Amino acid sequence: MTGAAPAQYSGEPTRNPIRYLLACWRSFHDLTNTTEVAIVEIGFARSRWGRRFARWEPVVARLEEDPRSAPMLDAARSFAPIDVARLAALPAGTLGRVFADHCHARGIDPNLVRIPGDGKVDRMLDRLYGTHDVWHVVTGWGNDDTGEVGLGAFYMAQLSAPFFAFLFAIILLNTVLMAPHTLRLRMDALVSGYRAGQHAEPLFGADWESLWEKPLDEVRRQLGVANTEILGEGIRAAA
Repeated sequence: MTGAAPAQYSGEPTRNPIRYLLACWRSFHDLTNTTEVAIVEIGFARSRWGRRFARWEPVVARLEEDPRSAPMLDAARSFAPIDVARLAALPAGTLGRVFADHCHARGIDPNLVRIPGDGKVDRMLDRLYGTHDVWHVVTGWGNDDTGEVGLGAFYMAQLSAPFFAFLFAIILLNTVLMAPHTLRLRMDALVSGYRAGQHAEPLFGADWESLWEKPLDEVRRQLGVANTEILGEGIRAAA
């Protein structure tokens, strides 16, 4: 799509250890700090040690085995930056319009991160980061702490990646130390998100370009997420 704003944060891991530690500290205190979380996640996911721990190659292999997901790993299907302004002109209630309204309401830049590289792992990570906020809107999980937990569990169920289990270990530690009063709510969100991810169609394989102009409710039914129990602020039929 054309006309989109350039990414504000490179997909290259930061080489400044002080900056990385600062991002870890800020992310630990605020799970919704998008920029800081991106720095931490990319630093881990794309580092030599992190890639070995995350085991992205088996995740890619599983995606390739599913005919619904495999086409999205093709270089020709690389996910282009999202033109939020164009989506904002779509009719009310469509996926594209609700997504654009949500981005404007929350000050979200969906093109914050782009992952460089020509390998399938890089293409997978680029698509995951490029569509992260689309997954928020489609699944109904909000951008608050509870919503990030629910969507993270959804990712874990759909991708079976050790990386997301590692993130949940960090979230659990954050809950115990920083917000013990939210333990039950976050655990309920984890269970609900994981179950939803198990029963939904693979969102990695969704052709968003063909879905932007469809009503959000229809898209949710098509992808099998219409009946998910959402906790926290959530994202309903309208932003």
